[in-house]
Amino acid sequence: MSFAKTVKEELVTIPIGLEEQLAEFSAFLNLHTEFHIENKHKMLDFKTNNPTVAKRFLQLVRTLYQAETSLMTQQQNKLNQKKTVIIRIQSKVEDIVNEHNLLENAIEAQELLTQSSNAKKAYLRAAFLANGSVNHPKTAEYHLEIFTTNSDQIIFIQQLMNHYELNARVTKRRSGYITYLKDAEGISDFLQIVGAQNSVFKFEDIRIKRDFNNSINRVMNCEIANEKKTIVASNQQIKDIKIIEKYTLQKDIDEKILNIMKLRKEYPDISLRELSDLYEEKYDEPLSKSGLNHRLTKIKQLAGHIRESRNLK
Repeated sequence: MSFAKTVKEELVTIPIGLEEQLAEFSAFLNLHTEFHIENKHKMLDFKTNNPTVAKRFLQLVRTLYQAETSLMTQQQNKLNQKKTVIIRIQSKVEDIVNEHNLLENAIEAQELLTQSSNAKKAYLRAAFLANGSVNHPKTAEYHLEIFTTNSDQIIFIQQLMNHYELNARVTKRRSGYITYLKDAEGISDFLQIVGAQNSVFKFEDIRIKRDFNNSINRVMNCEIANEKKTIVASNQQIKDIKIIEKYTLQKDIDEKILNIMKLRKEYPDISLRELSDLYEEKYDEPLSKSGLNHRLTKIKQLAGHIRESRNLK
C-alpha cells in the first residue's frame, strides 16, 4: 500500500462535528463534483477512484442533506484496471448548489465555511482526500501536493495551507494547478494539521532512519575519500623519498627531514596526524601537523629539483 493511501485511510476515520462536516463537504463539492442536468433533472456527480474517500463523501451527503444517492462505477480506460466510483446526488441538488454558491461565487462560500481553525483543517483534510498525494518518506524526494483544474481554487487552498505557515507554493501542472510542499518538516506539519497522527509518526520514523543512514553513508564516503587521498599522497611522498635517496648523500640531508623520510617509508599507510604523533613518540620532539607539512613540502621540493636537474619524470 502506498503511503498516500495509508494517510487517506487514516483521515476518513476521524470523527468530526457539523462545522467540520460542512467544510469537508465544501472541499469535496468544489474539487471533485460535477453539476449536470439529465432529462430536466439536476444532478451532482462525485467521482473518485478511492472507495474509502467515496464512503466518506456519501456519509457527509446523508448526514448533512439526507439526499437520495445512487452508486455507479466506471472503467477509466482499457490499460488502467482501476474503476472510478461515482456517487450521484439525485435530490436536494438545488439546496446544495445554492448553499455553496457552486455555480456563482464558490470561493466566497468556501471562505465563509472556513472561518475557524477547525474548519480550515477539515477543508484541507478533504482537499487532500479528494486530490492529494504524498511521496513515501523512504524515497529520495519529499513531496506533497493537492491538484485542481481551477486557478482561483488552488490559490484558496494555498492560502489555507499558509495560514499554518507551511510555505506552500503553486505551479501549473498539465491540465490544472498544484499547490505543493517540498520540505520534510512542512509535510509532517501538514499531516498533523489534517489529523493524520499515526501517519505523522510513521513519516517521522522512516524519515529519521533514512536521514540517519544517509548521514552514516556521507561520513563513510568522506572517510573513504580521505583514506584514498592519504594513500595517493603517501605513494607520491615515497616516490620523492626514493629519488632523494638515489641521488643525494645521506649526510647532505637535514636530520629532521631524514627522520621524516625514514618514518614515511616504514609506515606508508598512516595519516599525517598519525605520522606526526609517531614522530613525537620516536624522537621525543613535538611536531605539529603544519610542521610536518612543512617538512614534507621540503622533501617534495628537493625531489623536484633532482628530477629537473637530471631530466627525470
